[in-house]
Amino acid sequence: MHVRHDMEGPPGSAAVLHLQFLVNEGYLISATADDTIHLWNFKQKVPQIVQSLKFTKERITYMHLPLQSKWLYVGTERGNIHIIHTDSFTLSGYVINWNKAIEMARKTHPGAVVHLSDNPLDANKLLIGYESGQIVLWDLKSKVADLRCQTVEPLRSIAWHHEGKQFMCSHTDGSLTTWNLRQSNKPIHVSQPHAKTNKDGKLEQCKPIMKVEWKLSKSGEAYVIFSGGMPYDQSGRTPSITVVFSKTTTVLEMEHNVIDFITLCESPYPSDYQDPYAIIVLLQNDLVVMDLQTAGFPCIENPYPMDIHESPVTCCSYLVDCPADLIPAFYSVGRSATSKKIGFSEKEWPISGGSWSANSCSYSEIILTGYERSFLVF
Repeated sequence: MHVRHDMEGPPGSAAVLHLQFLVNEGYLISATADDTIHLWNFKQKVPQIVQSLKFTKERITYMHLPLQSKWLYVGTERGNIHIIHTDSFTLSGYVINWNKAIEMARKTHPGAVVHLSDNPLDANKLLIGYESGQIVLWDLKSKVADLRCQTVEPLRSIAWHHEGKQFMCSHTDGSLTTWNLRQSNKPIHVSQPHAKTNKDGKLEQCKPIMKVEWKLSKSGEAYVIFSGGMPYDQSGRTPSITVVFSKTTTVLEMEHNVIDFITLCESPYPSDYQDPYAIIVLLQNDLVVMDLQTAGFPCIENPYPMDIHESPVTCCSYLVDCPADLIPAFYSVGRSATSKKIGFSEKEWPISGGSWSANSCSYSEIILTGYERSFLVF
């Protein structure tokens, strides 16, 4: 399925910056670069935008929709949080202003909102992360802050422990800090997973850890998964995803820059043992899936025949009424080519949806595409 934001405005204004699914409801919320939030209806044959809401005075920097909730939290560049009711798709009027959230915790503006999430055990507690490292746990009912803390380094992301008593932050210097709700004056643990000590006895400078996820298996062992954080001085270092599990750190190198990643879990509930089984990584030119249940976390083989971003398409032909034995022959050749690949997980591709039948059409069809790099795809 392919949908597109058809909008007026300068080039790039329709770029998609944030996505949130309304789980099991057939709706998708998107935020575009022109600071408009759209509600898509996927229950109809052709998905369409059914509601839109534009922010005219503030830039959208983050969105959070708790599981099975009707309230969408929207953070902005000015540090404020607005709340939208997803049924009416209107602003509720409840605004968490940045100066009220931080009060006297700091004398300067905390920066843009870079994280929003609810406590896994109490949906009334909203965790707010600001770019500068200011963190606030906000009580939505009483409209006061239960906790305020300040990290040393600027903040990039936050992940909760499933018990709702601790959270982990990732920072611009490649460090991870763990905080306890009962101790807000300093983190209970600080680490730089990829920083080594240099000749001067100091830690190497590392790139920012752009995103961290903290998941637990049913056995109680934790998975800490993050993107970035590699040393600056290692030339030729490729983009990567790092998995820390069972006291072992595994670096999974990627062929393209990492845009985002999510961890697939057996349980969708943040307060439960999520039991992660795979990581989906969106790269600049690809989509890859890593198997967390197999040693070494190998890639799961992509069932699709090509990467549409691999090379620009220069020509295309559509052929109908092909010989009956031609298409089975193409399938046979394709299977023999892919079966030679080694080093992949034995697990099946976990992304599913929709159905296709070879007998859905009364005549045979083939699309033939030619590429700039001088190859053909059938």
